[in-house]
Amino acid sequence: MFRLLLLIGSLWMSLSVLASPGKGLWTVVIDPSGRFIVTGGDDQTIRLYQYKDLKLLKTFPVQSMIRKMEWQPNGQLLAVATHDRNMHLRNMVTGDSIPLSGAEFGGRGISWSYNGRFLAATDNHLIKIWNERGQLIRTIPKEDNNSYFDLDWHPSKNLLLLSGDDIRLYEMSGKKLAVLKHREEATGVLTVEWHPNGLFFVSGDYGHEEEGMPTLLQFWTAEGKLFKTLKKSKTEYRDMKWNHDGSWLATASDRLRVWDREGNILYTGGDGKHNLWGVAWNAFEKEWITVSFDGTLDKWSAKAVLLKHIE
Repeated sequence: MFRLLLLIGSLWMSLSVLASPGKGLWTVVIDPSGRFIVTGGDDQTIRLYQYKDLKLLKTFPVQSMIRKMEWQPNGQLLAVATHDRNMHLRNMVTGDSIPLSGAEFGGRGISWSYNGRFLAATDNHLIKIWNERGQLIRTIPKEDNNSYFDLDWHPSKNLLLLSGDDIRLYEMSGKKLAVLKHREEATGVLTVEWHPNGLFFVSGDYGHEEEGMPTLLQFWTAEGKLFKTLKKSKTEYRDMKWNHDGSWLATASDRLRVWDREGNILYTGGDGKHNLWGVAWNAFEKEWITVSFDGTLDKWSAKAVLLKHIE
């Protein structure tokens, strides 16, 4: 990690300028050291920022719309999910792109294994697993062609949590453990996230308030038993992240909301003018970062107080 910081600094620090984050942002990620941010979205560009002042260090053209990214745990590879077959790993030291072999359709969900050795991604209605060299090692089929929306790898086991028109649990081997119907109405689940202790997970769906279908945030046991349903947001939940110790959960929707692990809302940030599509936690600075589809990049305190805003 120290080598990563030195090389990034020496290659790109001279390029620092304050710049617009770009429009149509879907995703934001913070590197394992807490010193850098990356964003991506419909403008087909990965942007690397310095965390402390949100100065732009480098841009990487992708030639595909970016749907989600995740930084390798304690590594230098950025996993990039796109809307087409150009899903890849980006070496954030050299800038090199490593294609994910066998990617066919593109997808929204992507997640590293807890040890950083494997990567799982949704490829439309398929789950695919690669090693860190981008070599495909497994494809997990689905009995229908409905797309997955999100994927999260268990924090200590080889279990995969999937969401789409339902919620699913799979072993890395491909064995299907559970298929969960989260509500009676037909609406997608856009985001799922394991708690850091791996004992439960949370899902956020795509409600339709104008049709009397409230957006739901739901808490589930690791085996898939629903034990709490919350109705707070006026728009869909696009992303969520726990803080480092799992005491707080931040959700991105019409506002930034911070909850405790029991589902009690603690803090709310934002004025509702920008629907948030991505959220990340900086464990070193104890701060949240969000992006919106409108093209805003915001830094927040742990208690959802806005600290810096760029659009």
